[in-house]
Order: sequence, then structure tokens, then C-alpha cells
Amino acid sequence: MKLDHLLPSYDFRSHYHRRIAADAETTWRAFRSLTVEELPTVRLLLRLRGLGRLRLSGPVTEVFPIPLLAGGHHEEVRGQAGKYWQPRPSYAPLPAGDADAFRDFAEPGWAKAAVGVRVVPDGDGCVLSAETRVKCTDTRSLGAFAPYWILIKAGGAGLIRLETLRAVAARAEAASDA
Repeated sequence: MKLDHLLPSYDFRSHYHRRIAADAETTWRAFRSLTVEELPTVRLLLRLRGLGRLRLSGPVTEVFPIPLLAGGHHEEVRGQAGKYWQPRPSYAPLPAGDADAFRDFAEPGWAKAAVGVRVVPDGDGCVLSAETRVKCTDTRSLGAFAPYWILIKAGGAGLIRLETLRAVAARAEAASDA
């Protein structure tokens, strides 16, 4: 998994998966074409977090951070380093899409977050999974991020992943039945 290349060790992790009654290609297309408009919980959480500053339309992949790695045909990793625990998060000045710069970034005071999404064939269907890993760059950022993680894992990020998996499954299975 490409996520192992970027964050082989991590302080926090969540993993969500769903078996889908559609082939991997159909499921990947469903994921890549899913829009924020189709995800009411995502829109609500983005509105609350962004206080109206975030764009609430377009591809759901834009909800996830900056693209870093594509792994074969049905896998990608997105990520960025930020101070997510702040009311208005700030982000490290890393070159967009530079996986090596992200992996090697170690400046104190930040949390590096990466989300890996992949589709793996499974019998007559497939499994769609989304894994989030976070590595803090020092003990101070670890202490600041930990309470935030508890909040978002159970709430925000967890709900976003579950709603996304459900919507992709519905879209892929409908396309597969057509």
C-alpha cells in the first residue's frame, strides 16, 4: 500500500472499509466521480469547520488533502502537514504533490496527515477502504493533536469516511446493475 511509503510509522490511525457488489473499475470510477453535493453530512461538517470559507461543491476527492501518490490503477494517497487543532488550521509550506517532501518533513509543531483510498477486487465484488494516518513531528504537536483526534475520529472524519463509502457503494452497485 502506498500509504506505507509516506507514513510507515504513525501516532494515530483510522481505517474504514466496505465490501461492494461491483467490480473494482466501476467502484473506482464511482469514487472518483462522487461529488460533495451528494454527501449531506460532509457538506454540513465542512460548513461548520470552515465557517463558510470552504468550497462546498465539486469532487469529493477535493475534501481530502493534496494528492501525493497514485498506486496503480485503484489507489491514491492524499496528505498535508497542518496544525489541525487550531480553530483556523494552518498548513506547512510544502510543495504541492511532492510525496518525498511530505515524507521527509520533520519541522517541529506540525501533524502530517495522509489518507489512502484503494479498491481491491474480492470475489465477484471488491473492497473499498479509506485509511487515515497521522504522524506528529514532536511531542508538543502530539499533545495538541491528541484531543482533536478523539473528536474527529468519532465525529467529523469518521462520519465523512462512512458516508463516502456508503455513497460510493450505492453509486457503484447501481452502475453495476444497469
